[in-house]
Amino acid sequence: MHAKFDSVKTRIANIHEALQYVKANAEQMPKVDRWATLMRYICQRIVSGIATNPTLKHLEAPG
Repeated sequence: MHAKFDSVKTRIANIHEALQYVKANAEQMPKVDRWATLMRYICQRIVSGIATNPTLKHLEAPG
């Protein structure tokens, strides 16, 4: 149970960080760009986590 609590706590902290990023920039952007900024931030975090994972190996193209 404690491990799950830590996982949930970490995820909430990540969401909070993303929302703070958008909030800091929201006054300068129209409403449409706020969602785009949030999604771009989230995607960059996901991709950076994948790109730095040393266990992933590139697949060679067949043929």
